[in-house]
Amino acid sequence: MFTHQKPDLTSLQIKDIARITIWGVGLIGGSLGLALKKNGFEGERVGLGRNIGRLKIAQELDAVDTITTHVSEGVQNSDLIVLCPPVNYVSLFVREVLEFVKSDDKHTVLTDVGSTKTVTVTAVDRMLDETCSRNVSFVGGHPMAGSHKTGVGAADADLFDNSKCLLTPTEYTTEQALVLVKDLWHFVGAETVLLSPESHDQLIGAASHLPHLIASILANSIANAKTDEGNALDFTATGFRDTTRIAAGAPEVWTGIFTQNTEVILQLIDDFVDNINKFRT
Repeated sequence: MFTHQKPDLTSLQIKDIARITIWGVGLIGGSLGLALKKNGFEGERVGLGRNIGRLKIAQELDAVDTITTHVSEGVQNSDLIVLCPPVNYVSLFVREVLEFVKSDDKHTVLTDVGSTKTVTVTAVDRMLDETCSRNVSFVGGHPMAGSHKTGVGAADADLFDNSKCLLTPTEYTTEQALVLVKDLWHFVGAETVLLSPESHDQLIGAASHLPHLIASILANSIANAKTDEGNALDFTATGFRDTTRIAAGAPEVWTGIFTQNTEVILQLIDDFVDNINKFRT
């Protein structure tokens, strides 16, 4: 059904790709697979993961064509590998991929979808340099689309329409890899924006990470607010739900984000507390 031919990296586009691997077919990975199909991708979409049950659901939903729990089977012969784990696992996934693709005679492009970039990109660049993996390129990526819902059951083929995807190339990023990853996100409906990893973490720390933290603290504070006549939660309405909705995100995802972007988030917390104190006066 699918043929695997070595692509011409000088002018590579998604429509030329024979095989894309999505490692982690949850909300983002599943939505990417659905969006590829919806927009006419004719190559093979491979779903790679640890849980065969979840992979079978992804396949039933047509988010991927083939599934496997074996890394070697999932990544070999793939032209593009999209890594969709929590941020603290991205570099570990890259290391596993390198065991099976660094000696191939073809070029493989890796990208991720994580919400922090400096720690990940630095680790991956160092890894590629130390292992002399000249036929492997990495482009840090972060699609600015998502939901408080999780899992492939919440995947949406239209999730990336009119959204932004932030890409964080470095001096180690090849032009060919960047062109391909940009085309991936354009293909599924997103606009791409180039940032340094450091600038990404500063800006997204303020635009995404701090709001999530505040929403979580707010939800906890209101849950503890009560009198002899009732609990504050019993009197909340749409405003409360809208304000605290993002606090429902997966804890394992946000633990990694806060751990990797700690310095930025702590500074943002200090700035936020300063503003609260100004309000108090």
